Amino acid sequence: MNLISALLVAVLAVSSGATTGGGAGAAPGAGHPDAGAANLPLPAALARLDDLHRRRDDKGAWNEEQRLVQALLARAPNDYDVLWRAARFYFWASDDPGVPREQRSRWGKDGWDIAEKAIALNPNDVAGYYWAAVCMGNYALGLGVVKALSQGMEGKFRDRLGHAAALNVAYEAGAVETAWGRFYDKLPWPKRDRKKAEEHLRHAIEINPYALRARVYMASCLLDADRPQEAKRLLDEVTTAPVGRYDAPEERRALAIGVLSSVDAKLR
Repeated sequence: MNLISALLVAVLAVSSGATTGGGAGAAPGAGHPDAGAANLPLPAALARLDDLHRRRDDKGAWNEEQRLVQALLARAPNDYDVLWRAARFYFWASDDPGVPREQRSRWGKDGWDIAEKAIALNPNDVAGYYWAAVCMGNYALGLGVVKALSQGMEGKFRDRLGHAAALNVAYEAGAVETAWGRFYDKLPWPKRDRKKAEEHLRHAIEINPYALRARVYMASCLLDADRPQEAKRLLDEVTTAPVGRYDAPEERRALAIGVLSSVDAKLR
């Protein structure tokens, strides 16, 4: 999840690649709720939602997840565990590189609003803060630098992600540190700090040695610092990595980030 053109991207907005299982035009909340799953006892319905999320780049699972999220928001609008999972869903939708930027921004705002409700209900858990930050970043993508800054988004982003880091820096397999790294790398001069970016991204990889998105963002950082050979080494690790070691849909999306062609061009 502030950001200057960067942070928007910083917070994990992918530049190109695979779409969600629902497709580029899939609208969160479209369709009719799955009555069976929606009417389960809440713990069972949440378990079903988590299972669907693990398969979220499968079209059928994605469509069912959309419907179940909306049904649970209607059924339990003040339940913390429903709210942070709904924000997680909206982040994934707003992170889809196959969706127009304006729509991704709207879905990011939806997710951010939902995550803020989660924080109000439970200010001592990492999930609300983390999903607020990354959804905020995707929302900011559509605002532009001046408007994002005028709304105080840099400070809000730092606050939410800072709380997430303090509560559980290893949350989502190192994604908190990945978001910090991208943030520092993509801030415009003079705020950009590639040293801090590299430190955070390396920490993300220490937390999760298989992390692909952290490697891709690190490669982008190294490329911009005119270190193409190091960038290519990292991207070679990404392109040869087997999928499914920690989060298959996230790994496949990380593989879609378009940095490799830029590296090849610099190596010529």
